[in-house]
Amino acid sequence: MAKFQPLHKFVDSRGWSINDIYNIVKQDMRVPDAPTNDDCKSPYDYQINYSVLYPGVIKAWHRHKFQDDYFCILNGMAQVGVYSEENGAEKFFIGEHNPGIVHIKAGEWHGLTCVGNQPCGLLYFVTQEYAPHNPDEERASYPSFVGPQWWKPENK
Repeated sequence: MAKFQPLHKFVDSRGWSINDIYNIVKQDMRVPDAPTNDDCKSPYDYQINYSVLYPGVIKAWHRHKFQDDYFCILNGMAQVGVYSEENGAEKFFIGEHNPGIVHIKAGEWHGLTCVGNQPCGLLYFVTQEYAPHNPDEERASYPSFVGPQWWKPENK
């Protein structure tokens, strides 16, 4: 099951920041029943990446056999989707107005779309270094599992 961990925003006259992102990931990775990959024991195997997603783009679905992902939107807002046979489809709205980290476990389908008219910036931590010649990735089209309307935010 995917998990959302709220983050605390520090705000002053200079702007705002979110601290201790890596600390939350490290704490989460110490859970005794968390699945591990024997090939991924060194912190040097991990990667931290940053990506910008434009409005109207749905970047889904994909999953990893061995890799966990931790998503954090630094600017803008995004809808993160996670799908598993056990839990079905889950939605998480994260970003600068709802800071947090979504933990996506190995084997769970996931993706995201930008919410609003501005691009969103995704900082993500992965538990396995990307191997371009043998990527740990399986893809499915964005309407798979949920249908195309699922990716549109609710207007309530």
